[in-house]
Amino acid sequence: MNSRDPPSRILLLIITQLPPTFPLNNDLLFEVFKGYGDIKKILIFERGKSNKAFVEYLRKEDATSARKEMQGKLLSPPNIGKLLIHFSRLKSLDLQVVDNSRGTDYTRTNSDAIDELQYSKSDDVNLLKEMREQQQQTQSIRNSEIDNLLSDDEPVQVQDNWIVNPEVRSILNQSQSRTLQVSQIDERATGKMLHNVFSRFGGVEIILYEKNQKICHVQYQKNEHAIIAKEYLNNIQFFDSQLRIMFQPTQSLIPSSMKDEYLIFHDIQPKSILPPSQNLSITGVQDIQETSEMISMIGKVSEIKVPYPTTLHITMLNVFEALKIVAILSDYEIKGLKLNIQFK
Repeated sequence: MNSRDPPSRILLLIITQLPPTFPLNNDLLFEVFKGYGDIKKILIFERGKSNKAFVEYLRKEDATSARKEMQGKLLSPPNIGKLLIHFSRLKSLDLQVVDNSRGTDYTRTNSDAIDELQYSKSDDVNLLKEMREQQQQTQSIRNSEIDNLLSDDEPVQVQDNWIVNPEVRSILNQSQSRTLQVSQIDERATGKMLHNVFSRFGGVEIILYEKNQKICHVQYQKNEHAIIAKEYLNNIQFFDSQLRIMFQPTQSLIPSSMKDEYLIFHDIQPKSILPPSQNLSITGVQDIQETSEMISMIGKVSEIKVPYPTTLHITMLNVFEALKIVAILSDYEIKGLKLNIQFK
């Protein structure tokens, strides 16, 4: 962290002298910092002895003013919440990849936000247009579990007086193969994210992600790769959903919709296959601060160590948080070098 970092639209707040019972939340920070300009997003990503948060403004000038005026001041006088403020090296806050409870997008907070824009502190027409466009792009979040309950299939009668649901029947009929069907996928996931996770357990040939159905078909080079992946990942939490994985007969995978993601890979079989863990080793790190900030934005971090100049050893809060880092940042390029992430 460097006080000489160039001005940015995103501020990194380090808040000390904060009692454990103090109700720190995004809306409180919004009220404190909104007086300096239009705020896009706020994300509190660390709580404890020191509390950390990002505040993203629409304009760099507003962020600069806020930092100048609030540096060293208190959230709640006379002695609660001392602020140390740095410019962040992040380019934007991507709240699509963090838990819904941790970040708030103040350009999309309610259906009346567009009307409120006429009272914005900014006279920049382009900025107001950007905010309106973001509002118009808002889509309702479907709850897949409720959808499944509403579309409950009738059970079917089989021999020996069993009553078997079609899903149970498919479980009984499955046999091991090199192709997996993955369902109950969080809407934030992409085909590339799924590849980043499933390729930890063997060489992947094809990913066919049917986004409308939230189903992904993962075809491996070998049966044993699929067996290992299913063993480690079935029923594991991935973002806010629990993956459901079954074997399916290996056959040609063909997209059926323009929204489907169809990805072909020529993966090299991993030298070692390790079970998912909350501990990660990240090599190829060109900027320790920027990489650390990105990791803290995406998941809940317990500890970050720097054993070597281009290596980070990360302990996440749990294995589910570690999976998000693997999914989002594997092969992510910073300053011309890709991050290499491995479970430890």
